[in-house]
Amino acid sequence: MQSEKDSTLTQKEKLFLITKFVEDHPEAEIQDFYKWLYYGEFGMEESTLLMTGKLSIPELHLVLSEIKKEEEGNLESPVVWEPVGLAARYVKVYLTKYYHMDCPVKRIVNLLERSPAFRGARMSFKLDWNLLKETVLELRPELTRRDFINFEERINFHQLPALPHTEGYAVKNPFAYRVVSQKLFFDYFPEFEDNSVFHPFSGNESIIG
Repeated sequence: MQSEKDSTLTQKEKLFLITKFVEDHPEAEIQDFYKWLYYGEFGMEESTLLMTGKLSIPELHLVLSEIKKEEEGNLESPVVWEPVGLAARYVKVYLTKYYHMDCPVKRIVNLLERSPAFRGARMSFKLDWNLLKETVLELRPELTRRDFINFEERINFHQLPALPHTEGYAVKNPFAYRVVSQKLFFDYFPEFEDNSVFHPFSGNESIIG
């Protein structure tokens, strides 16, 4: 993947990704759209630190325990990865599927540790949020502009805080994952790269792991 790909997508590609996410996740609420966009611009580190409260447990142990739990529950994502947000900086990697593809668990932990170096910018996030907001308002008529304003006021949007997914979204999307740098991930695993994921008229609109 070209180095430029980790920082810019065209307007058409962004609209395609928003539309696909909204259509694939009818259970998503505004907070879920926000988190999806946030992870895409800033990665997972802040949310991990702020929300899990598990800093005393080594990340490798956490990943292995999540894989074991999914294996015991016969739970596995159908794909290895999918795009997250609109900055093309990060991808969401599903741990159990990744592990079952004979990929080293230590590598995903290493990528997670190195991924903060690829964080984006507040201004880019706010611009993409405006685009996402306008698109969601068209696709989800039950949501209103006032709903978005109320959400922004509730979370102090100017601070851009990390947030968890809503319970309804988490139930519908139960797979364990990590969000890592797109560039690093495809540098190490070029076999998983699929540029059609980011292009609306590529002839292949499915996300292929």
